[in-house]
Amino acid sequence: MLKSKDVALHYGERILSDFIPQKAIDNEQFLPLVIPKKLPVIKNVGQKLSDALEKPVGIQKPLSVLVKENYRGGDLSIIVDDHDRPNIHTRLLLPVLIDLLITTYRLPLTKIKVVIATGTHRPSTDDEVKNILGEQMFGRVNCVIHKCRENNVEAGKIDGLTVKINETVFNSDIIIPLTDVENHYFAGIAGGPKALCPGICDMKTITYEHLKMFGECGFAHNVDLGSIDGNPVFETKKKIVKAVIETLKKNKREVYMITSIIAPDGDLVHLSGGETFESHRKSAEILKNVWTVNIKERADIVISGASHWGVNLYQMGKATHCAYHAVKKSGIVLNVAPCYEGWGNEEFKNLMKVGMCKLNGCPDKNEGVKKALVRVIDAVKKDFRIGKQKPVDLFQILHFVGSGNLHIIQDGLPEEDYEFLPFVFWGDKSEPVEKRLKSWLEKYLGDKTIAVVDNPNFLIKTL
Repeated sequence: MLKSKDVALHYGERILSDFIPQKAIDNEQFLPLVIPKKLPVIKNVGQKLSDALEKPVGIQKPLSVLVKENYRGGDLSIIVDDHDRPNIHTRLLLPVLIDLLITTYRLPLTKIKVVIATGTHRPSTDDEVKNILGEQMFGRVNCVIHKCRENNVEAGKIDGLTVKINETVFNSDIIIPLTDVENHYFAGIAGGPKALCPGICDMKTITYEHLKMFGECGFAHNVDLGSIDGNPVFETKKKIVKAVIETLKKNKREVYMITSIIAPDGDLVHLSGGETFESHRKSAEILKNVWTVNIKERADIVISGASHWGVNLYQMGKATHCAYHAVKKSGIVLNVAPCYEGWGNEEFKNLMKVGMCKLNGCPDKNEGVKKALVRVIDAVKKDFRIGKQKPVDLFQILHFVGSGNLHIIQDGLPEEDYEFLPFVFWGDKSEPVEKRLKSWLEKYLGDKTIAVVDNPNFLIKTL
């Protein structure tokens, strides 16, 4: 029988438990997520990676052939995620990959570059780079941090747009994106081509792709977690990445994609390589059996934990979006995340002020939410900058649950900023988070059904 202590929720690096009243569990008010049966863990990582490099998915030559035909003594670039991703796969696979490149493919270490795909994010700090690469590789390999406004060169055209990518990547004889495949709230499924766009593209190209996420009143049709077919963001990404790959080929340069899947408990359960889109699609199909979870029915209350992403309000939004798929219309979402870095994005903060001004100026708050949503979408379309998509998502979710039904327990935001957000801020920050969480449940739970979602990468479906 399920016990309250078995229900876990991450709060930064801490794990909270024993907060759901046992009576609610016994009365079947608690709706557990049904996690799929775990795939076998990959034990021999070296052999599996070697197979991935030599047995390509889709129409691509094995890496040994690419090295023989395309390597001319220049650089080989390995593209990795930046500090806003967990990088479990990077720390696990990068040392093995570099060892294979040196011992099996006879490439000198000095010619191997690790490019951190920041997209539009700020540059990673030294400590963050160490966490990305792992202790074993930090300081051992040449590392380049991508900057979307500097050192980018033309790599194709689409729809009249000149696509530009990182100069180091463009000038490399061979490019190996080292990616993990996961659900993403507007790209559909991350990993694969996302390492190239937005990963190492310039700001103008990324802006063009990201603008495809918006519809008339919220996100466009098919822009959602786990959705790539018919997703206008993913379709535009494909056009951009295909143009880049074609340009690289004309310059006798090749991309060999590595895709992996990390299970919710952190184990490696899938690894393949080859042609960019075919390897990504194959991994995306397998992803459904790893990260799609079921719930009996949508719950009256969903408590949303953000895990690694709870570092700031901007990243926490991924968890809010995930909870949106598990909560009933007009239900309550309680976000529980430390947000030690505060907002996390100034564009997000500034546009939230605009939206909240529109909401607060309307006597009917639910009507105010609609007006706020229209206002922020209009602002985004007129002057898109990374970060402005988050208010659209937040007001879209608020429109679904209703004004007053987004709550939060956090520690990083000052009280003077509360008026710029549509959350009900709960508890005294001087009190332990456990006490705040339990007091919130004492007030709001009653006889309502409740679910706990502790990972924003889950794709939640009702049975």
